[in-house]
Amino acid sequence: MSINQLVYISQATRKMSPEDLSAIQETAKKNNAPLDVTGSLFYNGGWFLQVLEGPLSTLDKLYEKIELDSRHKNSRVLYNEPANFRTFPRWNMNMTNLNDRQADKYDELVEVIEAAQTNRNIGSASPAVALLKIFRG
Repeated sequence: MSINQLVYISQATRKMSPEDLSAIQETAKKNNAPLDVTGSLFYNGGWFLQVLEGPLSTLDKLYEKIELDSRHKNSRVLYNEPANFRTFPRWNMNMTNLNDRQADKYDELVEVIEAAQTNRNIGSASPAVALLKIFRG
């Protein structure tokens, strides 16, 4: 089965507590497992950046549902391309809260989110590609 990787950024409609983020992660894990979707969600300074991996038609339907979630606004797809392999194969949904500054690769991830917010590249790569390279490398 072929897979795609979809990366989007969105802005939280309110400040998210660690409990809010944990609840989002648990719901996503439960919903994604039967869909064969993996990925990771990053939160920093009121912004979400999420990678979703799975069959293209499944990701399209899932993203439509995600866009309707009232906890965020201004959702924008940064990347939606076929992939040879999953970057996050072990996680139906990983969560990294960058507000706690304890995250592995913190500086790199904050740079990716900031670049995505302002539509700028990191070197010659788009923020989405830079994000995927952080975890592939």
